[in-house]
Amino acid sequence: MNDPFETDPQKRSEIVECFYWSLMNGWDIPQDIREHYGFSKDYELYRQLEDMDPEEYRQQRRKGSVPDILEVDARLTRAVEQVFERLCTRPPAAYLDRLQEEWLKLKTLEADPGHVENPFVTPSFLVRYAIDRSASDTVRQKQAQTACRKLEERMAGMTGKRQTRETEPASRPLRNRQPCRKAHIPVVAKPKGRGKGL
Repeated sequence: MNDPFETDPQKRSEIVECFYWSLMNGWDIPQDIREHYGFSKDYELYRQLEDMDPEEYRQQRRKGSVPDILEVDARLTRAVEQVFERLCTRPPAAYLDRLQEEWLKLKTLEADPGHVENPFVTPSFLVRYAIDRSASDTVRQKQAQTACRKLEERMAGMTGKRQTRETEPASRPLRNRQPCRKAHIPVVAKPKGRGKGL
């Protein structure tokens, strides 16, 4: 059965564009799109948690009354990434650059699990890639290795090139690829909308 959201070129372009901006700049997904793809529950929950007073949020977290906003954001991010990468098989260079940077972080953690204490390894990053900061070095190393392998597979599907330890840090090869033709990506950035340590 054809999906009108994806078979209509204009609607497909709108979806790809809003997912791209949400992933790069902060959540901004129209209601009809998030309902169609089943994102509404986590999207609205994230917004509720984000709008809470920081002190109230911390108190409710200690009581176990509300979920961890990082976990909600990570779950929503992965769900949106899956649809975005399926609809836009050749994403803009900036998106590939972001994945390349995350891959390098994972490779660093795989080589040195103690690097988890580095300021550039944020709590949201660890949650998104299922790495437990409080686990032993051996466990963290295995978690980073698993996350790295999965990210390599995703990137290989989008670039046609599998990442290796010898891949140069800069993503110059990625910039040579053409952005997805389905989406018109404007140059005016939308305001960021993430909070509470993201």
